Amino acid sequence: MSILARGLPHVLLATALLLPSGGIASAAAPTTAVTPAASSAVAAPGIVATNPHAFMQVVAGDYYSTALRADGSVWAWGRTLFGELGVLESRVTSDIDRPVRLYGLPAIAAISTNGVGTQAGVATDGTVWEWGSRGAVQGGTTRPTQIPGLQDAKAAVPGFALKKDGTLWRWTYEPQAGDKPKIAVAQIAGTYRFASMTARGDLVYAIDGAGAVWGFGAIRKPDGSGMTVLTPARLAGLPAMRQVSGGNQLVGVDTHGRAWQAQIDLDALYQQLKPDQIRLKGKPVPLMSSLQAKEADSGLLLTAAGDVWTTDNWLTGKAGKIGGLSGIHEIAVGYHHGLAIDALGRLWGFGGNQWFEAGSPNVNDARMLYRPARVLPAIGVLVDGKPLASGYPAAMAADRVYVPLKDTVRSLGGTFQATQDGAYEIALGKAAAVFRFNDSQATIDGSPATLAGKPYLSAGAIMVPASLFKQLGIAVVWNAKSGELSLSRQA
Repeated sequence: MSILARGLPHVLLATALLLPSGGIASAAAPTTAVTPAASSAVAAPGIVATNPHAFMQVVAGDYYSTALRADGSVWAWGRTLFGELGVLESRVTSDIDRPVRLYGLPAIAAISTNGVGTQAGVATDGTVWEWGSRGAVQGGTTRPTQIPGLQDAKAAVPGFALKKDGTLWRWTYEPQAGDKPKIAVAQIAGTYRFASMTARGDLVYAIDGAGAVWGFGAIRKPDGSGMTVLTPARLAGLPAMRQVSGGNQLVGVDTHGRAWQAQIDLDALYQQLKPDQIRLKGKPVPLMSSLQAKEADSGLLLTAAGDVWTTDNWLTGKAGKIGGLSGIHEIAVGYHHGLAIDALGRLWGFGGNQWFEAGSPNVNDARMLYRPARVLPAIGVLVDGKPLASGYPAAMAADRVYVPLKDTVRSLGGTFQATQDGAYEIALGKAAAVFRFNDSQATIDGSPATLAGKPYLSAGAIMVPASLFKQLGIAVVWNAKSGELSLSRQA
């Protein structure tokens, strides 16, 4: 992050959806893979055609990360203490150390985050979805929820959606006694020719077809009674931009490939009551003017050649070009970590890894990845052809795939119970197994048996080798190329 950005509250210190100028997500049904047209990831179109499991877009927030694959699936990892990831309710566990697939979502074309726990997605059918943690004022839900009444959307950030007809919509959560909050959707007056939107905290910045940047959002009312919507206002003094991100410290790339940072007059933005020009605090300042830039965020810059540079020592301890990264086509910056996607659709993480937000095991006591490391594999699990409904990820250990016990058993129609003497009993149809934590010896159908690996505990989930289910009569197929495990009940 830049020096100016580091002085901000955490609410403004995380990345969000970055859309290319001149194009937003269209509502096209997927064929073999989803092309996220709303994402800057379209710079590597060959990935989609050849590998639906390649990652195409990544966003980051305060100690968490979320990524979109070419097949339309969404994956998340990092801190989930407050339900940020959208896979588990608040405080069920503190963090998830590797990508886990969000269940309950349709095929998604583009994702975004406000950086402080809330994510949004536009589905390929034009519907809008939201998940993660929301503030006490807005309420909301942890698991993915469709925003009612919003169809034919082009783009969305948490709390706001833009339709193809240029209308801008806002939703809020209204408390209801003894029930979940009701989602209220309302149109913001006017039509807008925005080509992209990005959010930080309660602020949203948008770029129109001419490269002009607009600011709007929702802020807390002075009396603390709720939120009030800021009408979109043009930010004067910037060159024509094709990408921006940030809070009061705006960072972005102009239409000529030059990177800039600018200070926003938040008081003027907050106090505006009608669409009008809001001037900057001073003139925009060039960032690494010798480099041809593709994307810029707080403290991080992606060049047109696919290299990644840090503008200060906040992320990796040293400013300059980051070694070990090349052919990069997408970057994201969280509070203290960075992410990148390479030309093969692989995820890389670096910087802070306090809650495994960089997606790799920690290599030092500081929980810092000073050098980029591959994010741990995203292992897909299908049960009878459908994604496993679980907030816990499958994992690879000692060249064996492990799956979360309870959710897998439930998805297969079986039962699970823990006995008073510390054993676990599962039943699947006529088959049954009894085993213990950290012990490879088990009893299957009343006879002694040996498991392929010892069950262990991870983030509160009991993990067992997938081959256990094969021993119980379940068809188990592992596709190492796609990283996908299939479990199916045999007829």
